[in-house]
Amino acid sequence: MAGTPEYPSVPSEKLTDWELVEEGTETVFKLPAARVVGATRQYEDEQMRRAVREATDGTIDHKFRFFAATKLGFDPMLPPGTLPSMILPTMQSEARKKFKRRLENRGVTDIRRARTERMRVRSGNRARLTRYDGTDPVVDGGLPVTGWVGVWNDGTDFYVVTGGYPGVPLADALGVDNGRSLDRTPNEAQTELFDLLRDVQ
Repeated sequence: MAGTPEYPSVPSEKLTDWELVEEGTETVFKLPAARVVGATRQYEDEQMRRAVREATDGTIDHKFRFFAATKLGFDPMLPPGTLPSMILPTMQSEARKKFKRRLENRGVTDIRRARTERMRVRSGNRARLTRYDGTDPVVDGGLPVTGWVGVWNDGTDFYVVTGGYPGVPLADALGVDNGRSLDRTPNEAQTELFDLLRDVQ
């Protein structure tokens, strides 16, 4: 948990639909006694983006489905005796705030917190997930979007995974028919995102 963390990883077989578009480290936020440093890998569904671009003759070129995985470290190292459970609520709160800002930066409006749930991840620990719903003005009338932010500690390291996807099949929202990638339902997109989240380490 000390210093600059290594990048998190996801099994390569889970990334067939995803393209790594950015990675980097930054100070995510500050605690009274330390900076929280995140090493993040951001992925986009470029196949979906290309399919929309082709189906709309280039009129719409937009990032519709995304996820990012972050591993956190502390600089300086947290004082001896600091248990993960002592700072986990702060980590969850800060992660939710930062994720909401990122949705806003993507142009999403009418963002509202929907619900929370728990999920067991590969380490055996439980992640707390928070769902946000909003509207993307990329199409006339707005496109419903759903975003999730999950936070957990595996006993040593903290992880944050975020992701988002259209709240309706894009084929319906855009009035196009261009193959399987645009017929994906919100339930299918959620299942795929949660499958990725479980295996981040």
